[in-house]
Amino acid sequence: MKTAMILSTILFFLVNFYLFSVYFKEKKIKDHLEKLAVMFGANMSVLFVDSLILFFGALAEEGFLLMTIFA
Repeated sequence: MKTAMILSTILFFLVNFYLFSVYFKEKKIKDHLEKLAVMFGANMSVLFVDSLILFFGALAEEGFLLMTIFA
């Protein structure tokens, strides 16, 4: 579970870094509302992927625990 949490945090920070350093400078978006829409859209997508990573990480961890109990 710790590994999945670390991976999801790294993914979240990398996407935000990409948004600020590359996308906003390249597109030169002046409208603040449009910047917020892009940020929230990207962050909601990342949080969805993070929740999938955490869910399957928890399933894998629980599966390994069950395998060691029944073995």
